[in-house]
Amino acid sequence: MKILSLNKIMFLALGSVVFSLTSCLKDTDAPSMSSTSGSNEVVMFQDNGGSDGQGVNGNLPIYPQYDFPDLTLTNDTTGFDAIVMVGGPTGTAPQDVNLTLGVDTASLRAFNTDQGSSYTCPDSSTYSFSTSVTIKKGQAQAYAHITIRPNSKFDYSASYAIPLKILTTNYATISTNFGVEINSFSVSK
Repeated sequence: MKILSLNKIMFLALGSVVFSLTSCLKDTDAPSMSSTSGSNEVVMFQDNGGSDGQGVNGNLPIYPQYDFPDLTLTNDTTGFDAIVMVGGPTGTAPQDVNLTLGVDTASLRAFNTDQGSSYTCPDSSTYSFSTSVTIKKGQAQAYAHITIRPNSKFDYSASYAIPLKILTTNYATISTNFGVEINSFSVSK
């Protein structure tokens, strides 16, 4: 009987302590899951409309991959757009944001190793794009068009990918997660 009484007293004492401690909590508002307060502005690639699977064989890739299967030639050219954007608290560029883009074959090698894939970058004579892109003040994004012009060095059966990288910016920080994108593609004759 004494043990039962002692257990009841201990339970009530513990319950009282827990209840009294929770009454000290004044903040009843849950933190915002969409707040950008304290966030830094970043520049990055945005989903460019290519089919964006989860990498090769369903494995999440180290860089975003966008696939453009069966691009069709029109007047001996074809292509796709890479979209760059400003992300962060403002949502738009507070000034003209100038970016320099380049091809980063080291990123493609790392992607291939990570994914067990065998993409190759096509010969530079078979594609072109503007290496300078400006996101205008008040805008959230800008486009860099990649034009593909197959020539004698272009292999229609190859697994091609153009690994684009944001090299420099005059504003914000280049995203470590989305500062590179892998654009795989094939071209139909």
